[in-house]
Amino acid sequence: MAWRSEADTAPAPRSPGTLTPWLWGAVLAGCALFLTGTARDYLLVAVMLFGPLCDPHWEHPPWRNRGTPWWWSAALGMGAVAIVVVRGTNADFALSSVFTVALPEEWFFRGYFMERIGRGWKANAVASLVFAILHGITRGPEIAFKVFAPSLLFGWLYQRTRYLPLVIMVHGVSNLVYHVYLARLLRHLV
Repeated sequence: MAWRSEADTAPAPRSPGTLTPWLWGAVLAGCALFLTGTARDYLLVAVMLFGPLCDPHWEHPPWRNRGTPWWWSAALGMGAVAIVVVRGTNADFALSSVFTVALPEEWFFRGYFMERIGRGWKANAVASLVFAILHGITRGPEIAFKVFAPSLLFGWLYQRTRYLPLVIMVHGVSNLVYHVYLARLLRHLV
């Protein structure tokens, strides 16, 4: 199967300083707990994007992957464009969903945090739990429950493909679909 890499069955490389991802997670939690408003959001994005770069034992994930078809990311991008064209008013949300939400979150939680704490379902579950807790701190406990299952899916997809651009696009498009269609539907059901 082209989407399954040898890295799925190999044990996670143990590098020195496995405490470092937990420290960056604590920095994120501190920012989320003690700051408010747009300053908090900007600082969270900055920590998620630049924090991993300060870890000397981390190698960032490759932006090209020969085992995963590139057209999956392109197809998801086209789907997002179609949603924006159909709805007309969501272009700004679509761009911010990819560049200020999906990219930093996937870069940090999948590309950095999950890679540094291990591989397999346990690492995915722990990274998803931390992801949900931070969403709960910043957006409320209801959101924490809503993001846990998608986070598991994003982690599973990353572990299968090791292709971060695809996971970023899936995350961005899922946020857009939820915002444009599902949130309104769920409000009417509740």
